[in-house]
Amino acid sequence: MKKANILIEKVPTTPEEEKLFKWLESDECLGNWMPGEDATVLEKTKYQFCQVVTKYALENNFSEEEVAEHLSLNKLSAAKLLRSWTESFALDSLISYVEKLHLPLNIKIDFAPESERKRVSNHSLSEK
Repeated sequence: MKKANILIEKVPTTPEEEKLFKWLESDECLGNWMPGEDATVLEKTKYQFCQVVTKYALENNFSEEEVAEHLSLNKLSAAKLLRSWTESFALDSLISYVEKLHLPLNIKIDFAPESERKRVSNHSLSEK
């Protein structure tokens, strides 16, 4: 089989664009994280805790620095918390942050998918 020759040309960029691309590829650029459909219960739970802290910070106009100060975190950790980078935090740490801020939070854990819950529910009713 013959190999295809692929030519990749670099698109000309301005110095400003190069600077932006370097920043986007750096560790300084933090995007938000959201759990996918296949996320674990732990990931979804940690995400909920992060979202409660983020909502509190937004409602109170807290900067990352102020969140870091209130929770005794460094600025990078506060930034990751506010962007729901759940892999950066243990669940017990997230619980302590919510407690420090005296935030209400209810967590409901349901391990079975909805379709499975209906099947189990119907099955248990038919046995009665």
